[in-house]
Amino acid sequence: MKSSGSFESDQRSTVPASMGANEDGSTTGGRDPSNWRHQEILFWLLLLGSWQFLSAGGNRNGVVGLAGTVAFLGFAARNLGKLTEMGFSLAAWRVVPSGTWPLAVVFGMAMGSMIYCVGVAAGSNMRLATDWKLIVLQISLGPVVEEIFFRGYLCALLGFAFRGFRSSAVANAVVIVIAAGVFSIAHVAQPGGSWLQFWCIGATGILYGIVRVRCKSTAASAMVHATYNLTLYAINWSLALFTIWQQTR
Repeated sequence: MKSSGSFESDQRSTVPASMGANEDGSTTGGRDPSNWRHQEILFWLLLLGSWQFLSAGGNRNGVVGLAGTVAFLGFAARNLGKLTEMGFSLAAWRVVPSGTWPLAVVFGMAMGSMIYCVGVAAGSNMRLATDWKLIVLQISLGPVVEEIFFRGYLCALLGFAFRGFRSSAVANAVVIVIAAGVFSIAHVAQPGGSWLQFWCIGATGILYGIVRVRCKSTAASAMVHATYNLTLYAINWSLALFTIWQQTR
C-alpha cells in the first residue's frame, strides 16, 4: 500500500488516462458510447437485486440471492477501474496492486480477532446473525455497499468540504475520523447499541478509511471490511464447535 495524497486531489484524478475527449469535450473512458452507463446500471441491479432476495424470507429467495451475489462479485471484480459514469468516479471502485489483497485479508482478520476479544472481555453481545442469508449478506454485499457509501461518496464529499487544509495528511485524518463516526452512529443507532460498540465500530471505520486513502480504492477497504465480518463469524462458530466437542467428551 502506498500514500495517495488527499481525498480532494483523489477526486481530481478520477479521469483515467485512457479517456478520450469527444468533440463536445465529454469523455468516453475508452468505452463505446452506446455502452455508457450500462455497466454501472448492471452493477446496481445485480447488487440491489441480490440484496433484496437475501433479505426476503424463504430459502428459495436465499438461493436466488446467493446466485446473484456470486454473479455480482464476479462482475464487480471484472469491472474494477472501469466504472466512471453515474458518480462512480466518486465511489472509487478502482484496481489495486495484487499484493494489496492478501494484506487486506490480514488486516481484516487482525481487526476482527481484536474486536471479538474486546467484546468477550467486556461481556458485550456481538449481535451476530443466525440466518444464513443475512450472514451471506454481511460478508459480501454489505461491505461493498457500506464502503462505496461511507468511504466513497461520503469521504469524497468531506474531502471537498475540507479542501482548504494546507496539509493533506490533516485533511485525510479529519475526513477519515468523521466518516468513521457517521459509520459507527449508523450501526449503533439500532436497538441494543452501546458505547463500547460505538468505539469498536468507529475503530474499524478508521481502519477502512486508512486503507481507502492509501489504496485510492473502496474495493480494498471492502475486502478488509468483508474479512473483518467473516472473522467474527469464524471465531464465533469455532468457539461454538469447541463447546459442543467439550460437552460430548
